[in-house]
Amino acid sequence: NSNRFMLRALLAQLGCEVTDFGIVADDLEVTRKVLRDAAQGHDLIVTSGGVSVGEEDHVKPAVEAEGSLDMWKIAMKPGKPLAYGRVHAAAFIGLPGNPVSSFVTFLLMVRPFILATQGVNEVVPQAVMLRAGFDWPRPDRRREFLRARMMADGSVALFHNQGAAALNSTTWANGLVDVPAATAIANGDPVRFLPYGDLLW
Repeated sequence: NSNRFMLRALLAQLGCEVTDFGIVADDLEVTRKVLRDAAQGHDLIVTSGGVSVGEEDHVKPAVEAEGSLDMWKIAMKPGKPLAYGRVHAAAFIGLPGNPVSSFVTFLLMVRPFILATQGVNEVVPQAVMLRAGFDWPRPDRRREFLRARMMADGSVALFHNQGAAALNSTTWANGLVDVPAATAIANGDPVRFLPYGDLLW
């Protein structure tokens, strides 16, 4: 249940007043009721998990029944099963259940959305070009965001495990490397680095 505490902290850091509805049972009608309750008196509903296509993934059909689902799935890794829509008057963003996917999609999607609703003009994080201190020889068809650390010599190192469940990669890193779709990286290549300083504060 690490996502619950991580997301509460990230939301609070943005000045949000957070209501925690806890863990919702894997039941469509229960999920619909919680969404209805959450829509009352809240501007935004953020969920974690349940937006994929598994037998017990009820968030997607519940949102469709209670409002509208305007976007589902993006070509991004980690974070493919991201959903956006509305539940009554509240905006809805459904994050993936994997901890790293939830963290990365929050920083890149939820944070800019909240900042924009707060009246902030510049919400897109600013990348810096640095030298890759690693090889990434197997490109993905999706745009990738790798947990990475800017080193003292100006290069960027990758955490050894880029799996979506390796939450410790997010605390080891001090930023993300933005890898375009279908792009391989060789040691020494210039890469776009998004520092946590522009993603967390």
